[in-house]
Amino acid sequence: MRSSNSIISSDAEVRYAERLQEAFRRKGWRVDENPRIGSRRADLAISKNGNRYLVELKAASEGRRGRLVPLLAQAILEVQAIAKGSTKSVSVLAVVAAPRIAPAVIVHLERFLAENAPNAAAGFVDKQGLQRFLGPGLEEMNERPRKRSHLKKITPPDSGQLFSDLNQWMLKVLLAPEIPAEMLAAPRGEYRNASQLAEAAQVSLMSAFRFLRQMKQEGFLDDDDEMLRVVRRQELMRRWQAVYLRSVVDLPARWIVRGSSPRRLADAVRAQRANAGGSKPRACLGLFAAADALGRGFVHGVKPHLYVEKLNPEALKRLGLSIEGAEHAPDVLMRVPLFGESLFRAAVECDGVPVADILQVWLDTSAFPARGAAQADELRSRVLAPLFKEAQ
Repeated sequence: MRSSNSIISSDAEVRYAERLQEAFRRKGWRVDENPRIGSRRADLAISKNGNRYLVELKAASEGRRGRLVPLLAQAILEVQAIAKGSTKSVSVLAVVAAPRIAPAVIVHLERFLAENAPNAAAGFVDKQGLQRFLGPGLEEMNERPRKRSHLKKITPPDSGQLFSDLNQWMLKVLLAPEIPAEMLAAPRGEYRNASQLAEAAQVSLMSAFRFLRQMKQEGFLDDDDEMLRVVRRQELMRRWQAVYLRSVVDLPARWIVRGSSPRRLADAVRAQRANAGGSKPRACLGLFAAADALGRGFVHGVKPHLYVEKLNPEALKRLGLSIEGAEHAPDVLMRVPLFGESLFRAAVECDGVPVADILQVWLDTSAFPARGAAQADELRSRVLAPLFKEAQ
């Protein structure tokens, strides 16, 4: 097994690979170990009843989603790149393994897969006996862990919650008049009802109606005002901030051509957009890089973040980035947003480069461990103070 990108010993990956081979063979799959595809090798190639997969396996020393999601993303990108060298029609299968993968982590992994790589098959394996596979023909491989699994009782978060993706965007629209236009891209006006808000925010009337109904039910709208006025702001902002305390995955990447400059990432994004024609990919600078671009940087020395809508090896290559060998010395941290509409709709352009809005930067940095709180506090006191004042 190849271990250049692994975060644990190759012996552990070998043991998981041997278990996978045995499991597939028991079910009648043909298994080839380390097949050469063009100039590269996959971990496994499996086939049965017309289903052919190239397999990339990544193992972690623990089953936290903060460890497994970047490994899953890395496995998908690597096996997709390998599959391009195949002369036969093959599908890709990314497998992540750990000593124990909790049901809640499985849910998070499946959600990540559905949102970012819906055409890729995936498998999750642990030492407790768990085998969960997603992909055509792979259902027969599923086995529950020896301890009773409660996976079926766990469902992804309700999309109708107060801080769903579009709800966060509509919150930004309501709060936009109190934020400088060059720091948040959103319409600026006053709205009487759901119809006016829906038109301004470019969402469906039903989405706006549900959002306002929940805001009223939870006491965040002034019932006595003809206009939609946000109240109880301290509590609202506290709860919004708490949404971003959940684990968010950063995928390390490095420059293919070595060397760096403070503006290299911004220049690469600008060039990619200029060469993309009419189909510009949604991407923007985030966190501390965004704060710097907006002229509100306070913390220095943190690797720059780039938000991308989807992880795509070709898009990374066009940016001049690669994930191979980047784990221990990254130049850039890639991140797929949990709330893409709220992020990308509100992003502003700074010198031709998309940049996350200042409210988004506050939300993201407040949850970032390396001096993130210091940056968030600076933004709150110097830019976002009006948002925390109760409406008069």
